[in-house]
Order: sequence, then structure tokens, then C-alpha cells
Amino acid sequence: MNTAPALRSFAVCQLCQPAARAAVRRQWRYASTAAALPTTSRPQQQNAQRGTIHRVPRNVAQKEEARVAQQSLARRKGDEELRPGQNRAAPSRAAVVDAEHVRTIQRIDGLAKEVLSSEAIPSEEAVVQLLEQCTSVARALVGHEDESSPTPQETTGSSNATTTAASSLLSLDAKRPSSVSAAQLIAHLSDLAYRLLTHPPVFITSQILAAYTTLQSLLQRPSTLAEIFHLYAHKPVPRPNTSPPTYSTPNPRKVSAAIPTTIANTALTAAIRAHDLSLALSLIETSFRAPAFRRSKILRRAAPPLLGFALAPLAAWAGASQLATYQSTMDPSHATGLAFAGILTYIGATATVGAVAVTTSNDQMDRVTWATGMPLRERWIREEERAAVDRVAGAWGFADAGRRGEEEGAEWEGLREWIGVRGMVLDRVELMEGME
Repeated sequence: MNTAPALRSFAVCQLCQPAARAAVRRQWRYASTAAALPTTSRPQQQNAQRGTIHRVPRNVAQKEEARVAQQSLARRKGDEELRPGQNRAAPSRAAVVDAEHVRTIQRIDGLAKEVLSSEAIPSEEAVVQLLEQCTSVARALVGHEDESSPTPQETTGSSNATTTAASSLLSLDAKRPSSVSAAQLIAHLSDLAYRLLTHPPVFITSQILAAYTTLQSLLQRPSTLAEIFHLYAHKPVPRPNTSPPTYSTPNPRKVSAAIPTTIANTALTAAIRAHDLSLALSLIETSFRAPAFRRSKILRRAAPPLLGFALAPLAAWAGASQLATYQSTMDPSHATGLAFAGILTYIGATATVGAVAVTTSNDQMDRVTWATGMPLRERWIREEERAAVDRVAGAWGFADAGRRGEEEGAEWEGLREWIGVRGMVLDRVELMEGME
């Protein structure tokens, strides 16, 4: 390399000439690298520089690092201006979910209007499917409900809040899903399910009742459950194959009119969570205290043991006849009579002890017990009622066992009186902790 032109401007000694030439080479190398950097792609630079090490000027490296840092910051903040050519960011997931919920509810509204506007008797499957669709939407809406918005007051029929929610839903533009809040959609779903079950041609079955109870409990709007429980046993039954449909008066005391225990417990749990004492007591009145529930319990749980007890003499006589053939000390007929009497005595004594043990057990009782003199059959038949009242008393009283008996107030005194007139005692003194 010719370094004479570069060294003409100053005079150097022979010992300093190698250092001067090295400085000139570094200057030419930096200049050539900086000139080639903007026009040469990265793969070409790697192929051209393979096997050699070149240093990039400090100002160029700083600019490259600043550009990379700026792009990283743009990706984190979602700034579209820092990355030209990129498509606009997709809307947030919450907005997409809300829009999907609104479209689903609009579709459910269309199906419900077909049922409500028609005088034909809808099938059980159609009503259950509508309620299940409402439940699936409600599970998502409960999680997306705005915590800052006030909780709407529960309504048993049409109200201003429900009317506003319905009108907003019907006039909603798909491009603006945020115009309807989750609380309004929840109120609309609750009112829609209520109108569906109170529609005269809709016959309320146990599956429909279970779906409705699950929906209202999930929406935390159980105020209509007591009314629906009453309609389950008293709503006129539409006669099939009649147009317009005619109705027959049902028998509220028949076994099929009893509210299932699981459904009643679910509704009671929702009422306790809503801190509505009158609703909780109304649910107990329309479910566990209904005559149909008592008949259902006797048929389901008492009929099999009673049938077995009725057939016990026949089985005992057959067994005694066989036992009489295995002895020769007395007459076979006399031996059969003795064996028959012994078997019946054993069965009767065992059954009596078992019945007394079942009807007098109180280990499951917490704060509500039976009053003195309550017949054993009443205790057994009304045990679910007592357990439900016990749950209500435990929810409204002090959780600390040491402070039980210190409750006061109008609601508590009303609850004590309500329990007392139905043959039960709240906080019996001799059964309280430390009063043995």
C-alpha cells in the first residue's frame, strides 16, 4: 500500500513510520466500512467479512443500538407510528368478548320471542335449551361484570332498569359493544328467563325448574325463585293437542308437584348469599313445607322399608317351616310356630330400635332443634325443613359459637318467632356450648 501521499504533510523518523502507516490503514478501513454499511445487506456483509474482523465506527453502532431499542419500545407499547407498514392492532379481548356476548343474547332473544309470541305449547327440550344458552352466556358475563358499576336492584317483573337494558340491547350497534354494560345484560337475561317460565303455554317441568334455578343463582338474582316454586305446583297445565290451548287445574298436593331437594337447596344458598331473609323463608315454605314434599318423601324413603316390613311375616313363616324340619324333639307344627314367633320378635325389635335411633338423632342439629313433644314421625318427615331453617339461622347469627344467644334486632326476633310457631326452638339453652 502506498502511504507516501498521506505522509507528505508531516515529517517522521524511520522508527515512527510503521505506526503512522497503521493509523492510516485504520482510517481507510473505517471509511470503507461506513460507506458500505447502508447499501450492503447483512448476509452480503457476512460473506465479505468472513475470516476477518472489522470494527464498526462508534457513531454507527450507537445509531443501530438506538434504532433497535426504539423498535423494542414500540413493540411493548403498541405504538404503530414507530413501525410503519404494520397493520393496526386488533381490538382488546374484552371488547371482542362483549360483542360476542351481545350477538349471542340477540340470537337468544330471537328464539325466545318465537316462544313468547306463539300460543303453541313449546317442547321441554326447546325451553331447556334456551335456559342453558342463557346460562352459558351468564357464566362469562358474571366474570366480566364491571365492579365499579353499582349492582342493579333485583326485580320480580319488568322494571326501568330491565326496560333500559332491553331497549339498549335491541338498538345496539355491533361496532360499539361497550354501549351495554355487563350488569344490563345480566338484568336482561334474568328478566327473559322469568318471562319465559311465566308464559302460560310453558309447562314447568323439573328439568326446566333446575335450569332456571341454576341461571338465577348464577346471576345472583334469586328474588323470583319463590314465585316460580309456587307456579311449579299451582300453574295451570296446558292440555296437549289443543289450539288455542286449554288449561286444567293441577293438584298441588300430588307427589309430582314436590320441589326436588337439590333444587331447593340451590335456591336457598342463593337467597342466603343475597342476604334476603324473607326470600329464604319463602323458599322453605314453598319447597320443604309443601304437602307435596312430605308425600314425596314418604313414598320415596318410607315406602320401601314399610313394604319390606309387610312382607317380613311371609318370609319368617317360610324360614320357620324350613327350620322345623331340622329337629326331632317336638312336633313340626309346634316348632314352626316357635321359630316364626322368634323371627318376628327379632325383626320387630330391631326395626323399632332403628326407627327410634333415626328419628331421635340430633348430631346434625346446630342451632335449631325440635320442641318438646314433637312426634317422632313429624321429626323424620320434616327433617329437611329443620335443616334448611338451621342453615338460615346459622347464616344470620354470629359465627362465633361463644357469642350465640347475643343476637338482636327485628330480623332476628322475627326469625325466632317464625321458628317457634312451627314446632322448633332456636338456641335451646341446655344444648348451647358451656350450658350442659
